[in-house]
Amino acid sequence: MNGHRQIGWCCAVGLLAIAIATGVAAAEKTPPLKDRTLVVWATLGDLQQRGGGVFGLADPAERFDAITFGEITPGKWMAGSDFFRRTPQDQSGWAAETAGPDETLQLAIVIQGHQSRFYRNGTLLTANDFKDEQTYGDDLAAVIGLRHPSSAADGEGAGFFHGSVSEARLYDRPLDAATIARLKAGRDDDGPPPLGRWIFRDGKAIETTGHFPYLKLHGGARVEGDRLLLNGEDASLISRRHLPPPTYRSPIHYRPEVGRLADTIPFYHEGKYHVFYLRALSKVPWEHIVSTDLIHWTELPTALKSDGPADGPDGLHMFTGSVVQGGGKFHIFYTGWNDRNPAGQEFLRHATSPDLVTWTKDPKFLFGPDGALYSKARQRDFRDPYVWRNADDGKYWMAFCSTGKTGVATSPDLETWTLQPPLLSDYKDMGTPECPDLFKIRDTYYLIMSPTATASTFARSSRTLRGPYLDPVSPALDTRILYAAKRMDAHGRHVLVGWIRDLAGNRDDGAEQWGGTMCVPRELIPGPDGQLHSQPAHEALAPFQKTVLSLAGRPGGTGHGWLYSGPALAADPILDPHAMIDFDVPDHFLLQATAQLDSRADFSLIFRAQDEESQGYHLALHPASQEAEIRGQGFRYARKIRLDTSRPVTITAFVQGTIIECFINDAYAFSCRAYNHPKGRLRIVASGGSARVLDLAVKTTGD
Repeated sequence: MNGHRQIGWCCAVGLLAIAIATGVAAAEKTPPLKDRTLVVWATLGDLQQRGGGVFGLADPAERFDAITFGEITPGKWMAGSDFFRRTPQDQSGWAAETAGPDETLQLAIVIQGHQSRFYRNGTLLTANDFKDEQTYGDDLAAVIGLRHPSSAADGEGAGFFHGSVSEARLYDRPLDAATIARLKAGRDDDGPPPLGRWIFRDGKAIETTGHFPYLKLHGGARVEGDRLLLNGEDASLISRRHLPPPTYRSPIHYRPEVGRLADTIPFYHEGKYHVFYLRALSKVPWEHIVSTDLIHWTELPTALKSDGPADGPDGLHMFTGSVVQGGGKFHIFYTGWNDRNPAGQEFLRHATSPDLVTWTKDPKFLFGPDGALYSKARQRDFRDPYVWRNADDGKYWMAFCSTGKTGVATSPDLETWTLQPPLLSDYKDMGTPECPDLFKIRDTYYLIMSPTATASTFARSSRTLRGPYLDPVSPALDTRILYAAKRMDAHGRHVLVGWIRDLAGNRDDGAEQWGGTMCVPRELIPGPDGQLHSQPAHEALAPFQKTVLSLAGRPGGTGHGWLYSGPALAADPILDPHAMIDFDVPDHFLLQATAQLDSRADFSLIFRAQDEESQGYHLALHPASQEAEIRGQGFRYARKIRLDTSRPVTITAFVQGTIIECFINDAYAFSCRAYNHPKGRLRIVASGGSARVLDLAVKTTGD
């Protein structure tokens, strides 16, 4: 990113589809695409690259076919596909590529029935029989420079291709070897008419057939002469037959245009909330956004990026760390992650800045394990440094992630560091505790970390700095949909941010991805017995000023078992053991409610409820078992909480696009993704005991 970029409530980053002038107003509907041929003329910029896609097809369900390089076996081309369904995985007999960066290769995939064939310069390299056919509909997209659109955010994967493309073609039929051999870039009379053809002229990318008119260059992709240049980091071209449906842009969530937002590194300074974050790309950089109100974010220049030797500590990913002020300047301590580094895949690194914007790396700073307190194995866990000044001893302390432990180092000056024994915190069966954050509120120390085996962010407490750190009743700060959350200290106000993870295929039961969208900022408040409570930052409530539903107006609903008692709704299990009422609500809203439950009642709010009661997204409270959960199709996130039925319970819920974030009693967060049901009703259900909804309001931004 160059310069500063302002992101507002209604003009958040999004896809701007550009129709290249071809004389076609919109692509006509075509028959399903079954048998097909993909051909591309390309050069390889790097024989060491892994998994980049040079040309392919994809649909919204993340089914794809692509010509990829080094995805399974280094140095070898292959026909990539979703979950390798049409890809042979035994590639031991295949020849490795030897072409130099100036040699143009013609590469082709033919899909015919249950067989795929791969050609290089007109010569058959491999043929593969498969079981699962893939037919594409009218919503397919052509992708150049990227394995498939979601692989832009694979993080440790390398979905982007490094090299150049002079032409790409898609045929709606299987071409034979002789026809493929006759095809020449720059010719339009050398074979059957293509379904799609992409050429590059005068600084522009052009789709010549008019069948894929909505075309956009992403990231660092640029046209020079008659070639599309692809940097292997964030550059791609996506060409669609039709514009995708408009994507809702939440007024309270931030997400980068390309890639996913992953681990956050928040830092507060002079009235501004800075969030550095890892952007999930093939080479992970540190990006930087800033806000004065936690809602409107300005994008600042990239803070850190891969710029070292290919086999050095800064040759691949810039992973998590922290920001601290000391010695008249700002310091970033970060993780240089590179599995090609023969000295070890993880080292801690250092950069400084006079203004939080321009950062200079210290090439001499390389901090690693000692082999005694912390393993020196090449594929070790030694990452995610969190640095702060300990007022009790005047030293700087560093907490970092190590295998099965939270490591410690100390320094008098932020330059010379000494390893210390790890904190006393038991992580048995929890994996590696990533992204530590350690701080003190009054007389209690809190340790936040994200153990890999839990896929959640946890908080523990101790009366002493070194521990032992123990779990409260509800150690998770949210469900497993929130990960790698950390906080910043704004003059004693502890504001936490993390990422709401994407799910593969935009499905509620999809595989969990690395990175996603930044969560609603939360404020952390100490509770009883070491519990750290989480409530939405008050700034996140501010955009929702228009009340569209309120129990004060006694709105009519459909259902049974609920009756108005003054402005409250009441359910009596004697009259109806399973009371249920539906209200019509907008697709995106803020809900605030208060309910009084007896100890036997099971109480649920169902967001985007459908006719089938099991569908939609259920926030359920179970006082008898002291448990709450949020569930939907293919998932259930439940955990213990404290529910005192002698007092009313409050619920705040943000239903925004594909994200639902709920807060019970301004203490316990329950979040989920909401892909399957973009709309539905609000349903209130009570069973097993009496319940009264004392007040309830649904609010929107009014836009």
